[in-house]
Amino acid sequence: MTILCNCNIVILINRNSMTTRLNNIVILINCDIAILRYCDIIMTQHHKEDIIMARIISVANQKGGVSKTTTSINLGAALHFTFNKSVLVIDMDPQGNATDNFGFDIDGTNVPTIYEVLKDEASITEAILNYKGIDVIPADIALSSAEREFTQVGSEHRLKRVLQPIEENYDYIIIDCPPSLGILTVNAFTVSDEIIIPVEAAYFSLKGLVKLNETIETVKEYTNESLIIRGVLFTKYNERFNISKEMNKTANQISDALHVNIFDTYIRRTITVDEAQAAGSDLISFNKTSTAEDDYIQFTKEFLEKVGDLNE
Repeated sequence: MTILCNCNIVILINRNSMTTRLNNIVILINCDIAILRYCDIIMTQHHKEDIIMARIISVANQKGGVSKTTTSINLGAALHFTFNKSVLVIDMDPQGNATDNFGFDIDGTNVPTIYEVLKDEASITEAILNYKGIDVIPADIALSSAEREFTQVGSEHRLKRVLQPIEENYDYIIIDCPPSLGILTVNAFTVSDEIIIPVEAAYFSLKGLVKLNETIETVKEYTNESLIIRGVLFTKYNERFNISKEMNKTANQISDALHVNIFDTYIRRTITVDEAQAAGSDLISFNKTSTAEDDYIQFTKEFLEKVGDLNE
């Protein structure tokens, strides 16, 4: 039931809807959709629990080869398969690696991608594919045109606008960002609640992370003041080499420079990652166990603990 005050025009779309007007107050009963003008909403009571929008996470690093896509896919897979969360993964990388790694071959097809959605040539629901219960919005090389096409004022809000109709359908939306700091990444940051930054354990560029942080701060200033960095995730960790002292030094450098948290979980290097990708599979549902699978489940558990959403 919704109670409206000072309402001049109300259009109801539901055969079972009823209205009652009393002293310029309109009461809507069993109304799914209402188009309202010149109306002050004073109270809304839902038959179901209050709508909760998805938590939106960008996985980003402008440096390639740091397991950005692997992290996007397996964070989504662990959330869904291990922790029973509803998940949408959006491929915002023109290379389309997340699309490929989920096993979708859209080359030469008429399957809409995120590019068509951002251009308003397809609805976002038309672009959704399904991978074992995880929804995926694909990308291909055509998305690279966005950097030169999306130059108008307000283009940084395109993704936020198209996501609004479906945000309430998911617990988590994960965006696999391109390895650059252009308009696509800015779109992802503008709609996101938080950012996870994968960093290769053995090799990292503090200068590159500082540049990424500058982009994040700019987005916070102009388009999304509530954006946070959830943490830095070390990937491709080789436990056969005793580099713990060097790792601690690296973690301290990052923490001091960016004032961000470092996840306690490290993702270990294993050939199974490549095997799963070749098979078009995530690690969690892949038919071969691995240390990386264990690590991504532990990382996801740590992430859920940090956001207060771990229900074991």
